[in-house]
Amino acid sequence: MILIFFSELTIQGQEYITIKGRVVSDNGMPIEGAHVVVSGKTAGTATEPNGFFALTLPAPFPVSLQISHIEYIPREVTIPQNNRAETPLNITLIKRIRKISEVKISGQNSDDQSSVKINPGLNPFLPSPSGPAIEGLIRSQMGVASTNELSTQYRVRGGNFDENLVYLNGFEVHRPQLIRNGQQEGLSIVNPDLTESIYFSSGGFGVSYGDKMSSVLDVHYKQPDTLKTGTNINLLGASVYTMGSVLNKKITWLVGARHKTNRYLLNTLDTKGNYNPEFTDAQIYLTYQFSSRLSAEALGYYAINRYRFVPTDRETTFGTINEVKRLKIYFAGQEKDLFKTRMAALKLKFKPTESGRYEFQTMQYRATEYEAYDIAGAYWLQEIDGMNDSETATNIGIGEYLQHARNDLQATVTSASFKGTNFLGQNEAINWGIDWQIEHFDDKINEWEMIDSAGYSMPRNPNLELYYSLNDKLHKTTSHFKLFISHQATLTPDWGRIKVNYGTRVIWSDEEKQLHFTPRFQATILPFSMPETRFRLSGGWYFQPPFYKEYRPPRSGEINRLKSQKSKQILAGIDHYFSLLGRPFKFSFETYYKYLYDLIPYQINNVRIQYSGQNEAKGFATGADFKLHGEFVPGTESWATLSFLKTEEDIITDTWNQSGEPGYIPRPSDQRLNFSMFFQDYLPNNPTFKVHLSLYYGSGLPFGPPQSPRYMATFRMPPYRRIDIGFTKDLLPLLSRHHKIHFLKDAWIGMEIFNLFDINNTISYYWVSDVNNRQYAVPNYLTGRRINLSLNIEF
Repeated sequence: MILIFFSELTIQGQEYITIKGRVVSDNGMPIEGAHVVVSGKTAGTATEPNGFFALTLPAPFPVSLQISHIEYIPREVTIPQNNRAETPLNITLIKRIRKISEVKISGQNSDDQSSVKINPGLNPFLPSPSGPAIEGLIRSQMGVASTNELSTQYRVRGGNFDENLVYLNGFEVHRPQLIRNGQQEGLSIVNPDLTESIYFSSGGFGVSYGDKMSSVLDVHYKQPDTLKTGTNINLLGASVYTMGSVLNKKITWLVGARHKTNRYLLNTLDTKGNYNPEFTDAQIYLTYQFSSRLSAEALGYYAINRYRFVPTDRETTFGTINEVKRLKIYFAGQEKDLFKTRMAALKLKFKPTESGRYEFQTMQYRATEYEAYDIAGAYWLQEIDGMNDSETATNIGIGEYLQHARNDLQATVTSASFKGTNFLGQNEAINWGIDWQIEHFDDKINEWEMIDSAGYSMPRNPNLELYYSLNDKLHKTTSHFKLFISHQATLTPDWGRIKVNYGTRVIWSDEEKQLHFTPRFQATILPFSMPETRFRLSGGWYFQPPFYKEYRPPRSGEINRLKSQKSKQILAGIDHYFSLLGRPFKFSFETYYKYLYDLIPYQINNVRIQYSGQNEAKGFATGADFKLHGEFVPGTESWATLSFLKTEEDIITDTWNQSGEPGYIPRPSDQRLNFSMFFQDYLPNNPTFKVHLSLYYGSGLPFGPPQSPRYMATFRMPPYRRIDIGFTKDLLPLLSRHHKIHFLKDAWIGMEIFNLFDINNTISYYWVSDVNNRQYAVPNYLTGRRINLSLNIEF
């Protein structure tokens, strides 16, 4: 691509003409994402949110432009030789009669050049066991991996779950900290019913975003101008919302409430029993326009998640076709968990002049988390010979275990910030901000496990030593002071445009008592000779101060002073817009390299991350991502992503039995290959009946024996493979045809089949020993096939 780029620049004697214009609807509203293509060629572009476009073409003229958008009837415009300088063009498209999904294949529209815009309107149609959640759309983006359908957490380019920033209306939000498996995880704080826009960056983001090493999810809620009320009811829960405005749109409001229970899904797990998970949340978002220059926003959130479980028995068959093993466990005891989350946020926006805008915001997040369980299990490990009626089972291991926990966490995060943007001209601006944050954690930890295998306590000790124990109290208060400043501008050389954004963050915390500077940069090149292609380059320093889990000791009495984990990153990418069979497509490619240092090594079991408590490792992550996005089927939006990754770390303090060093070993997130696809289709003569398919494949993650050194975690899980499919039927045309129902704005029914091929995917392992003290890793499988029904209505 570099050779093609420079060869285009060296063409001599070629005249180029820039055609500018605006695409609007028949009622004069700008159309975003309209595809403007030169007839008979692949050269083209997409309109911006204000409907404008610019297309640089070589002479001679005349030239014909094809303008298309999935919601409008296509139109062709011919520009003759004598009118080629007549700009800007004003092109009007007429609305289609048929109703099908909106397809927007457009470039990045946020201030951050690494972000991609995701259509939130697709979220209700995404078949996912986690329900309608914004994170369901994120897990199929470039560089993103997720191998647990019960969880909305995800990994990005070799990072872990704790390395992702999430913003809601500009406020950074946090997740519960004591969650140890997907069964306990409740609703994501982002309510998709209220969402207006989604921007996501897989890396290389600018200084205006905070201090994490992997990704940014930036979500904004709607500011409605009309009254709407809706509900969604399905076998996994229900949601209801209402929104509107009063006083001539000076006040807008959103209110949403959700309830979810995944009991229906958990009954497919190998461990049987009485599952009783109940997850409920409610939130409100208000805006008030004092004047054209002053406005206020307020956000309130409350969630209560209860997880109760009384296990009875488990039977898991594993091994190979020639060596089949079976584990049977009978349980006694129960688990009761409670997670409460509260958040209140306020923002004031002030625009004294056209060249300046400022924001003051404050937020407080509170979490109360309580985890309690006493579960005893008696297990039989059997070797299976034969099949069906001729099957025989030989006991090769018998044992018992007892697990206990009483963990209580109180967490409070308070922050205040002041941000501003000063425009220096039409294509230049300065962004800056000051942020103060204080975090307080009060944690009481009491958990232990005893294993009695084949009559012997493990480890074998006449004093009955516990296999694992952690009994401690953690009281931690940390303050952070952060500042950022950046300069963004658009340069206009003769051959194209260059968008640049560079700046630095300044970080200080009372934990490290050291000032850190983390410069970052972004550049986007749009050559006139290749108007359908853009080149991107970004990178910098990304520091991640410890939050809570990093401080939580892996063993009693061990609390160390920690430094920020650090990363130096470089990322290069290309976006190419093209038309195929008259339909718009976008191909994206990114490659990256991250040098990681001052790392805190960790081990992961299901979704629980347990850190070593020391900055004792260095590492790297490198890879490449590909994405094809467009109308695979006319009138529908689909995409497919392919990612390659390698990430390893070198733990400075580890040794091979006190002689030699293991060197670089795979990190727990080292998933070498990941492929995902979201595909939509509809009946050609009946676009109100649609099909939605999600496909995921991820190669195996590293794992090792429990309570063992990190260098032993070099085994690989089986690959994660899953297909979910959904069917929806738009009821509004049918209801309108037979009944005059004016109050209905939307109505559809849906059916989803989760895990279509009923594949057993492994999330973690339970380790047992036989009479010869040989250990076996028994897979903990995820959910099986299930059918879900849903009804969605909006008034």
